[in-house]
Amino acid sequence: MKPLEGKVAFLTGAGRGLGIGIAMALAKAGASVGLFGRNRDALEETAAKIAEVGGVSHIAVGDVRFRDQVNAGVASVTEALGPIWALVNNAYAADDRLVEDIDDDNLELAIRSCIYGSLYPMQACFPTMKEHGGRVINFGSGGSTMGMPNLASYNIAKEGVRGLTKSAASGWGQYGITVNAVCPLATSPAYEKWFASSSKEDQEAHLNSILLRRMGDPETDIGSLVVFLAGPGGGYITGRTLHVDGGRCYYDR
Repeated sequence: MKPLEGKVAFLTGAGRGLGIGIAMALAKAGASVGLFGRNRDALEETAAKIAEVGGVSHIAVGDVRFRDQVNAGVASVTEALGPIWALVNNAYAADDRLVEDIDDDNLELAIRSCIYGSLYPMQACFPTMKEHGGRVINFGSGGSTMGMPNLASYNIAKEGVRGLTKSAASGWGQYGITVNAVCPLATSPAYEKWFASSSKEDQEAHLNSILLRRMGDPETDIGSLVVFLAGPGGGYITGRTLHVDGGRCYYDR
């Protein structure tokens, strides 16, 4: 039996990059996957990939920055697939900025997409999880735990997500709900474009900063950890930050 057979997962940011890999890992593990994101065409591409491997999914279009759209998405997935067991908060939007260059609009984008965009789905799923238990997997960032200077607004928001994760884990454990944060390092279209345009020296320096000398795969590296946390093996892990980054993160507290 597959580890998530009969379970329903709700995944934000399911139409691009890391989200596609996570969606595929969840589907191959037996979960029915609610695909939430802003772009229907992108979500339909993910749904088609899931169908190719015999999986089940349901599309809900919306923006995690807006509570009413999140509530509608959770309700739609619940009606179509059943009670949500695993919530995966993967969506975010942020621009690269130094601390001295942060403006209100830039910071608002990062905070609303990362913090509000994790809080709203958690609150929407909580009543069902309070009754039946469940798993919440939020996404932090190794960039924030290391304090990378060019990601200042993003780092602020992602550290807020880790605070939210710890608070929810403390309060919701009594209901059989685990809440953890994953800090990933994986390939994406944007990364591949940057890598291809970089010098050989820059490419080597980047890969040498990773102990395993490679970038992670969205499905087999990041998605596999999500499946583990959502499955039987993750039932006694909560309130933790888990770096799945090939050993790149050199600073975390």
